[in-house]
Amino acid sequence: MKIVKAGLAAGFIGGALDILAALTIYPAIYGAKPLRILQSIASGVQGPAAYQGGTASAALGLGLHFLIALAAGFVLTVAMARVEILRRYTLVTGAGFGVAVYFFMQKIVLPLSNAAASQPDMKAMSIGLAIHIFLFGVPMALAVRHVLETGRLR
Repeated sequence: MKIVKAGLAAGFIGGALDILAALTIYPAIYGAKPLRILQSIASGVQGPAAYQGGTASAALGLGLHFLIALAAGFVLTVAMARVEILRRYTLVTGAGFGVAVYFFMQKIVLPLSNAAASQPDMKAMSIGLAIHIFLFGVPMALAVRHVLETGRLR
Protein backbone atom coordinates (compact mmCIF):
# COMPACT_ATOMS: atom_id res chain seq x y z
CA MET A 1 0.00 0.00 0.00
CA LYS A 2 2.94 2.36 0.67
CA ILE A 3 4.09 1.90 -2.94
CA VAL A 4 0.69 2.91 -4.29
CA LYS A 5 0.41 5.93 -1.97
CA ALA A 6 3.96 7.03 -2.78
CA GLY A 7 3.51 6.62 -6.53
CA LEU A 8 0.25 8.56 -6.52
CA ALA A 9 1.66 11.30 -4.31
CA ALA A 10 4.78 11.65 -6.45
CA GLY A 11 2.85 11.66 -9.71
CA PHE A 12 0.27 14.20 -8.62
CA ILE A 13 2.79 16.49 -6.90
CA GLY A 14 5.27 16.41 -9.79
CA GLY A 15 2.52 16.69 -12.38
CA ALA A 16 0.87 19.63 -10.65
CA LEU A 17 4.10 21.57 -10.09
CA ASP A 18 5.32 20.88 -13.63
CA ILE A 19 2.11 22.01 -15.35
CA LEU A 20 1.77 25.05 -13.08
CA ALA A 21 5.33 26.03 -13.98
CA ALA A 22 4.66 25.56 -17.69
CA LEU A 23 1.41 27.56 -17.52
CA THR A 24 3.20 30.36 -15.65
CA ILE A 25 6.69 30.52 -17.15
CA TYR A 26 6.04 29.90 -20.85
CA PRO A 27 3.34 32.60 -21.17
CA ALA A 28 5.59 35.07 -19.34
CA ILE A 29 8.70 34.33 -21.42
CA TYR A 30 7.33 33.24 -24.79
CA GLY A 31 3.80 34.66 -24.77
CA ALA A 32 2.36 31.14 -25.08
CA LYS A 33 -1.34 30.83 -24.28
CA PRO A 34 -2.25 28.26 -21.59
CA LEU A 35 -4.82 26.62 -23.89
CA ARG A 36 -2.16 26.21 -26.58
CA ILE A 37 0.31 24.71 -24.09
CA LEU A 38 -2.21 22.05 -23.09
CA GLN A 39 -3.16 21.46 -26.73
CA SER A 40 0.52 20.95 -27.54
CA ILE A 41 0.56 18.05 -25.08
CA ALA A 42 -2.52 16.58 -26.76
CA SER A 43 -0.80 16.94 -30.14
CA GLY A 44 1.38 14.01 -29.14
CA VAL A 45 -1.70 11.86 -29.71
CA GLN A 46 -3.87 14.01 -31.98
CA GLY A 47 -1.19 15.60 -34.12
CA PRO A 48 -1.85 19.08 -35.56
CA ALA A 49 -5.62 18.57 -35.14
CA ALA A 50 -5.15 19.20 -31.40
CA TYR A 51 -4.80 22.92 -32.11
CA GLN A 52 -8.31 23.02 -33.58
CA GLY A 53 -9.76 20.89 -30.77
CA GLY A 54 -10.44 23.74 -28.35
CA THR A 55 -10.90 22.95 -24.69
CA ALA A 56 -11.50 19.25 -25.40
CA SER A 57 -7.95 18.92 -26.72
CA ALA A 58 -6.64 21.00 -23.82
CA ALA A 59 -8.42 18.67 -21.36
CA LEU A 60 -6.92 15.66 -23.15
CA GLY A 61 -3.49 17.30 -22.90
CA LEU A 62 -3.92 17.86 -19.17
CA GLY A 63 -5.02 14.25 -18.70
CA LEU A 64 -2.08 12.93 -20.73
CA HIS A 65 0.28 15.15 -18.74
CA PHE A 66 -0.91 13.63 -15.45
CA LEU A 67 -0.86 10.10 -16.90
CA ILE A 68 2.81 10.56 -17.79
CA ALA A 69 3.58 12.15 -14.41
CA LEU A 70 1.88 9.27 -12.58
CA ALA A 71 3.83 6.71 -14.61
CA ALA A 72 7.04 8.57 -13.73
CA GLY A 73 5.97 8.71 -10.09
CA PHE A 74 5.56 4.94 -9.95
CA VAL A 75 8.90 4.33 -11.70
CA LEU A 76 10.63 6.55 -9.15
CA THR A 77 8.74 4.94 -6.27
CA VAL A 78 9.69 1.40 -7.24
CA ALA A 79 13.33 2.40 -7.69
CA MET A 80 13.48 4.21 -4.36
CA ALA A 81 11.68 1.38 -2.55
CA ARG A 82 14.20 -1.17 -3.84
CA VAL A 83 17.45 0.81 -3.71
CA GLU A 84 18.22 2.26 -0.29
CA ILE A 85 20.93 4.65 -1.49
CA LEU A 86 18.32 6.44 -3.63
CA ARG A 87 16.33 7.18 -0.46
CA ARG A 88 19.46 8.25 1.45
CA TYR A 89 20.43 10.81 -1.22
CA THR A 90 16.93 12.00 -2.02
CA LEU A 91 17.85 15.41 -3.44
CA VAL A 92 20.43 13.93 -5.80
CA THR A 93 18.00 11.17 -6.74
CA GLY A 94 15.28 13.70 -7.50
CA ALA A 95 17.56 15.98 -9.50
CA GLY A 96 18.93 13.06 -11.52
CA PHE A 97 15.43 11.72 -12.08
CA GLY A 98 14.26 15.13 -13.29
CA VAL A 99 17.11 15.29 -15.81
CA ALA A 100 16.46 11.71 -16.93
CA VAL A 101 12.74 12.36 -17.45
CA TYR A 102 13.45 15.58 -19.37
CA PHE A 103 15.75 13.81 -21.83
CA PHE A 104 13.52 10.73 -22.03
CA MET A 105 10.65 12.99 -23.08
CA GLN A 106 12.79 15.02 -25.52
CA LYS A 107 14.71 12.16 -27.13
CA ILE A 108 12.29 9.21 -27.00
CA VAL A 109 8.67 10.14 -26.28
CA LEU A 110 8.33 13.29 -28.40
CA PRO A 111 10.04 11.85 -31.50
CA LEU A 112 7.73 8.82 -31.34
CA SER A 113 4.62 10.97 -30.90
CA ASN A 114 2.49 12.88 -33.40
CA ALA A 115 3.73 16.22 -32.05
CA ALA A 116 5.55 18.50 -34.47
CA ALA A 117 9.27 17.81 -34.40
CA SER A 118 11.42 20.53 -32.89
CA GLN A 119 14.63 20.81 -30.94
CA PRO A 120 14.67 23.18 -27.97
CA ASP A 121 17.23 25.98 -28.05
CA MET A 122 19.56 26.49 -25.07
CA LYS A 123 17.14 28.87 -23.35
CA ALA A 124 14.19 26.48 -23.66
CA MET A 125 16.33 23.52 -22.62
CA SER A 126 17.64 25.39 -19.57
CA ILE A 127 14.11 26.32 -18.51
CA GLY A 128 12.85 22.79 -19.11
CA LEU A 129 15.71 21.22 -17.16
CA ALA A 130 15.26 23.63 -14.25
CA ILE A 131 11.54 22.82 -14.09
CA HIS A 132 12.21 19.08 -14.28
CA ILE A 133 14.89 19.20 -11.59
CA PHE A 134 13.42 21.60 -9.04
CA LEU A 135 9.67 21.32 -9.61
CA PHE A 136 9.34 17.72 -10.81
CA GLY A 137 12.13 15.37 -9.75
CA VAL A 138 13.12 16.74 -6.35
CA PRO A 139 9.57 17.21 -5.00
CA MET A 140 8.63 13.75 -6.28
CA ALA A 141 11.63 12.12 -4.60
CA LEU A 142 10.89 13.94 -1.33
CA ALA A 143 7.27 12.77 -1.47
CA VAL A 144 8.29 9.19 -2.18
CA ARG A 145 10.78 9.12 0.68
CA HIS A 146 8.24 10.62 3.08
CA VAL A 147 5.49 8.14 2.20
CA LEU A 148 7.86 5.14 2.22
CA GLU A 149 9.17 6.15 5.66
CA THR A 150 5.89 7.16 7.30
CA GLY A 151 3.18 5.46 5.27
CA ARG A 152 1.34 8.79 5.22
CA LEU A 153 0.70 11.37 2.54
CA ARG A 154 1.20 14.33 4.86
